Amino acid sequence: MTENTNAPYWDRSSPDLDIATIMDRRVQDHIRKIGPSMLVQVKAVKAGAASITGMVDVQPMVHQQDKQGKPHPRQMIHNVPYLRIQGGTSALIIDPKPGDIGFIIISGRDHTHAITTRQPSPPASFRQFAMQDCVYVGGFLNNGPDQFIQATDQGWRIVTPGTVSIEAAKVTANCDIETSGDVKAGGVSLKQHVHGWARCSTAPGRHCICP
Repeated sequence: MTENTNAPYWDRSSPDLDIATIMDRRVQDHIRKIGPSMLVQVKAVKAGAASITGMVDVQPMVHQQDKQGKPHPRQMIHNVPYLRIQGGTSALIIDPKPGDIGFIIISGRDHTHAITTRQPSPPASFRQFAMQDCVYVGGFLNNGPDQFIQATDQGWRIVTPGTVSIEAAKVTANCDIETSGDVKAGGVSLKQHVHGWARCSTAPGRHCICP
């Protein structure tokens, strides 16, 4: 065996290497070709509102590196299914946003048919451990949110700069309700409606009557 002087000094073959060491290097070369799960950044979101879970385009954040140590950015991965916390017809819908940082998990085989049909399917090709066959899980390393639901030692905390909208057949609360704002029922304000104070003052014990 002759020494390969064109390779970096740490990767040159040596006539003193035994067959086991050579095989180990070959195995390591194949392992390096397996698509790794890694941090990615969301570049585009194709969300379906409350319908079927959407897809994201993501950019891997960890570059490839050649034998000289030179980094090479990876290509963007398109149409990656993202995680939605769901059981049956109940779900917590928080779609990713461009700029989010998350993680991709690589499938062992080409899962294109399974994604397209949402049914158990054979592999779409002989491709294995490819980065195209991944799913997105978020988020990691992101900035603090402007709206959130937080569990504290005192209870649940809901914060939003917008409006909390509840669409339900009925809301039942087994607790005291306090608010610094107003409460309206049937268009009538609890804070601003006018009582019939004259009738109350002339007829003690009777309830106030709103006009």
